[in-house]
Amino acid sequence: MRPLRAVCAAAALAVAAPLLSLAGTGPVVAQPDSTAGATAGAAELTPTHNPLVALPASGAAYLIRYRSTTVRGEPVTLTGSLLLPRRRPPAGGWPLAVWNHMTTGGADKCAPSTAKRGSTALADMTSGDGIVAALLRDGYAVVRPDYEGIGSPGPHPYLIGSSLARSVIGAARAVVAAEPRIGREVVLAGHSEGAVAALFAAAAPRANWGDLRVRAVVGVTPPTRMADIVTGVAKVPVAAGRTTGELVGLAALLVSGATTVDPDFGRLIADGGLSARANKLMPAVERVCYRDLASPSLFGALAPAELLGLRGGAALARLSAIAGRNDVAHLRLPPGVAVRFDAGLTDAVAPAPLVAELAQHYRERGVPVTLALHAGGHAQVPRRPETAPQIVEWLRGRVR
Repeated sequence: MRPLRAVCAAAALAVAAPLLSLAGTGPVVAQPDSTAGATAGAAELTPTHNPLVALPASGAAYLIRYRSTTVRGEPVTLTGSLLLPRRRPPAGGWPLAVWNHMTTGGADKCAPSTAKRGSTALADMTSGDGIVAALLRDGYAVVRPDYEGIGSPGPHPYLIGSSLARSVIGAARAVVAAEPRIGREVVLAGHSEGAVAALFAAAAPRANWGDLRVRAVVGVTPPTRMADIVTGVAKVPVAAGRTTGELVGLAALLVSGATTVDPDFGRLIADGGLSARANKLMPAVERVCYRDLASPSLFGALAPAELLGLRGGAALARLSAIAGRNDVAHLRLPPGVAVRFDAGLTDAVAPAPLVAELAQHYRERGVPVTLALHAGGHAQVPRRPETAPQIVEWLRGRVR
C-alpha cells in the first residue's frame, strides 16, 4: 500500500470505529414541514431528445419546470425531467417512480436534466440510469427532479430534508397534473443524496401528497450519521489525494447547505468558522460541480483539518446539529410504506454497518425493511448488474 493510501485507510478506520458505537445517539429530527408538497398547477413539459436524458428505454422524454417554494419561503421554479414508458398505460394509469439523483454539486450546471458529454458530473448525474431504464421497461413513468438550487435560482440546500422533500413531492404532483396517463400509485427511489430525498418525501404528511399514494421507498447507499463523519474527518491533518479531497468537498457542500437554513451559521462561517483559505474557496460551490469542487485545484488541496478557522469548534458543533436534524435515522415513516436499502460492502460514505443499523431502527418502529448488500463502494452499487433487476422485482407486488 502506498503511503497516501495508508493515510487514507487509517483516516477511514479512525472515523468508522467510533461511528459504530453511536447507535441511538443524536437529536430527534422534526418531520418534513407541512408545506413540503405545495405546488401550483401542472408542470410545463418540453420534449427533449438529448440522449443523456431521453434514455432508450423511454417512449417519450420531457424537460419539466414546476413551481415550488424555497427553504426561505420564496417562490421558485424548479426543473427536472420526465420519462414515459413505451407500453400502453394500464387501467388507472402508469405507476409513477420518482428517481432522485446522487450528489452532483450545487451549481446550476450540475442539474441532471442538462447533462452534457464532457461534464465532470456526468457519471454522478447518470448513476441511476440502469435503475431508471429497468423501471421504464416494467411500465413506470419516471420523474427526476434536479432539486432546489440546481438548475434554479439560489443556493442548493444540500442534504436539507425539507427542501429535498419539497422538490420530490412537487415534481410528482406537477407531472401527474400535466400528464393524464400517469396514475396515482407512487414509488420513491434514489441514490446517496437521492436516498435522503426519497426518505424525507416518504415521511412527509400524507396531505402533502394530495391524491397520490406512496407505496414503497428504495434507498441506494443512504447516508446517515453525516455529522459524525464530518466531525471525525475534521481531525485528519493531511491532504491525502482523492479520498480526503472528496470528503472535504462534501464538507463544503454541507456547510453551504446549512447556511440556507441557519443565517447565524452563515455569519459564523464568515467570521472565523472556516479558515481564510476555505472561505475564499466557498463561492466555487455555486460555480462548479462536486468532482471539480473536490479536485486539487479547489477543496481537494486542503487537509480536512485545514477547513476550520479560529472559531472552528463552534462552527463544527453547529454544523453537526444541523446535519443531525436532517438525519434520515430519526424519520417516522407512515404505516404501509415498505422500504428497501441497497448498501455497498466497501462504501466509505454510507458504510454498510451504518445502513444496517438504519434498517434496524426503522424495523423497531414497525417499518418493513429489506436490506440488500452488494460488492463495491458508494458509486458502484446502483451500477451493479444485479441491483436494478432486484429492485424492480422487489417492487412487484407492492405497487400493482
